[in-house]
Amino acid sequence: MTYLFDVITWGREGNTVDGRLTSLIGRDARFHRGPEFALQLLMDAWFQGFGAGDIDAGTAKEFEECFELFLGKRVWIDGKGFVLDEHTKQPVEPKVNAYKAYEGQLDGSAGAWGKYTILTTKPRGEDFRRRTEAIIAAFRMEPEGDGEHADFSIEVTDPRYLAHMGRHASFETAFTGHLPR
Repeated sequence: MTYLFDVITWGREGNTVDGRLTSLIGRDARFHRGPEFALQLLMDAWFQGFGAGDIDAGTAKEFEECFELFLGKRVWIDGKGFVLDEHTKQPVEPKVNAYKAYEGQLDGSAGAWGKYTILTTKPRGEDFRRRTEAIIAAFRMEPEGDGEHADFSIEVTDPRYLAHMGRHASFETAFTGHLPR
């Protein structure tokens, strides 16, 4: 994975977190100003473990769902094509044939993990955009003249989406703000 931005946050106040992006690819970086980038940054901070213990289980589940919308859902299957529980690797009950249940939704790739196969559904960019509208109240991005830095401010609709941003966070991200097609 190629990281594109270094992210640092200054902490949060109420429903808002402020920070700074630094391009890891040099000058003239393109800083996406759409609210989808704000949600991607919050998701990535959570995924990388920043304040993960401060987030409630329901919000963590929402971030997991956002990743599935953005990247596609992983579907574990056995040798006969039946869906397996991701954690136990036992067939879900009642048994479900993955190829029938996800017909038209699979992206065509498959991976292997031991004796199991992992299918992936297609990303759902428009669903991600709708989820963004429900979570991000406002997003401000102000690039500096050097093309290498930008300050940002993210305001969310509910402070629970920022529970993991209570302290300064510094991480790198490969997210760009663009949506999958």
